[in-house]
Amino acid sequence: MKTAARPAQDPTVKILKSLADPTRLGVVRRLSARPPGESTEVLCQKSLLSQPTLSHHLQRLVEAGVVSESKDGVVKSYKLNRALLERCGINVSKL
Repeated sequence: MKTAARPAQDPTVKILKSLADPTRLGVVRRLSARPPGESTEVLCQKSLLSQPTLSHHLQRLVEAGVVSESKDGVVKSYKLNRALLERCGINVSKL
């Protein structure tokens, strides 16, 4: 029995699914309110999540395009992709 190939997921659906998780939505809220240059370590402390748990959720947000990731040596930085969210009709300031 052959299984039909699944069509590629709509990018908006992928974004909304990533934000449907309460923990990830909380991370996005913290990223939106975070002062420029604040370290991810501070984000981890404020979220009360362990570093591995926070990393897992950040990776899911990166995969959906909600957050961009940059790396300087072993330190990773994350930035909210406000433009993408606004194109999908999501007002970050109202989250």
